[in-house]
Amino acid sequence: MRTAIAPLSETLKNPKPEAHAEPSAEGEEYLKKAIEYHEQGELEKATVFFRKAAEHHNPLGMFLFGMSLRHGWGCKANPNLAFQFLQKAAESAVFDLNHLNPMTSSAARGELAIAIYELGISFRHGWGVPKNKETAAYYFEIAANLGDADAQADLAFCYQHGAGVKKDMPKAAKYYRMAHAQGVEIFGNSWIFKAKYNPDSA
Repeated sequence: MRTAIAPLSETLKNPKPEAHAEPSAEGEEYLKKAIEYHEQGELEKATVFFRKAAEHHNPLGMFLFGMSLRHGWGCKANPNLAFQFLQKAAESAVFDLNHLNPMTSSAARGELAIAIYELGISFRHGWGVPKNKETAAYYFEIAANLGDADAQADLAFCYQHGAGVKKDMPKAAKYYRMAHAQGVEIFGNSWIFKAKYNPDSA
């Protein structure tokens, strides 16, 4: 049962322009300042500016504020609020992906993939939402197909071990190979290149 994902899955199918607030130049400035503080190790200041960027509808600001809230980077951890900001970031990136020119949508695609992947992580661990392996795998698959290497590796693990999906070794091998092609190395996975798991090699 995936009732918790309805808002994002609906956005993926039918993005609603009227529900989307445009990011502002001010939000971009807040984001730059937040990243500077974060890189200097001043996490409390960074989180203040990630929040300001998020409030100005900056998708990356929403994502990074959500991650800060999830892990308590410079603030008190709040997994429930973190999940909400991660979901807003994904929904905003979906809109951008569907309404921007191809050059810009490449960046939106990357933001979308990582935000969706982190939603999957939230469901896997029960951070801000009830634990749900099926929903985690669902999000991993979307992010994996958008090209996120970590999502590809995690989805492969799900198929290898039957975690939230039916066990399927050829699918596991396929997603492990996709992650491997992007530089993700997983010890002991030479089996993924065997012909019986790789119909394209025959």
